[in-house]
Amino acid sequence: MITPGALSGNYAQNDTTQATQIARFSITLSGNYGTSNSHGDTIDFGKVYGIQSQSVPIRVFIYQQPASGTAPGNCTAVFCPGTTIHNGVIAFFNGGTELTEASAYSGAAASAVWVVEAVFPAMV
Repeated sequence: MITPGALSGNYAQNDTTQATQIARFSITLSGNYGTSNSHGDTIDFGKVYGIQSQSVPIRVFIYQQPASGTAPGNCTAVFCPGTTIHNGVIAFFNGGTELTEASAYSGAAASAVWVVEAVFPAMV
């Protein structure tokens, strides 16, 4: 399971508008990528202190944020919504190929600094 970090001052703070709440935070990858046939690693947004919504996010952006002078890895991530805020998954791809299920993170995915920006319906 992916461990979401706390809302961070390194990124823009929570932005709550009349219709949505935007949460930005870094994530720490677990030791292994998903389990067989899950096509991703579970993320529990309910563990992020400060998210007020109990609904599945409307949109989720996941991107690498390497330090200045550091090349980003050839790796991308896609959020796959679950039925609640507790059981969505993030699928990782290296050069267009999904990482191998039930194996240790390696290469670009493991070494990247990952940031999540999730948009939730406000107070629902």
